[in-house]
Amino acid sequence: MRSETFKRKYEGERVVMHDMTNIHACAFSDADLQRLTWNDYYGENCFKGGVWTLPGGLHGTYTLWPGAVSDSDYNRRAGYMDEQQEFQNKDTVGGEVKPFVNIYDKGYRAKMAAWKAGKQKVLQPDWANSDRRFNRTETLGSASVASDRGGNERSVNVSKRAGYISRGFQPNMNP
Repeated sequence: MRSETFKRKYEGERVVMHDMTNIHACAFSDADLQRLTWNDYYGENCFKGGVWTLPGGLHGTYTLWPGAVSDSDYNRRAGYMDEQQEFQNKDTVGGEVKPFVNIYDKGYRAKMAAWKAGKQKVLQPDWANSDRRFNRTETLGSASVASDRGGNERSVNVSKRAGYISRGFQPNMNP
């Protein structure tokens, strides 16, 4: 599923790519639901959920949360880091724990959450203020991570194709 370069780069690593996606929701008449589901990035009421992809092509989703949650907060509180920690601690390699390598886009603040969950690793593009230019190393590193995440967007789109999901959350549906 992945290129030979990807395979060589991550040989022997437990790689998982994470992303978030939105599921459209109607505008709610209840002020609290309206506030909890409004997301400025998407410009709509929505629910958000995590999507994960493994290098072999297996992918899945996590629980939907109200749209106002930040990607970083979802990542910190959703529990999948703890599940990964539990897995890596049980599935040792030669008696040693092999931590996950989590690949994110630049919107996450994930390093501390990953470290606290079994010293997992994080790769993501560098982040810079709008006026600062990347140096050579930052540019190449960010391009490398972006290239590695290429298939992840396809997984996000596939996860949104199911009938109920593609229509969004409609009035009178039970959340």
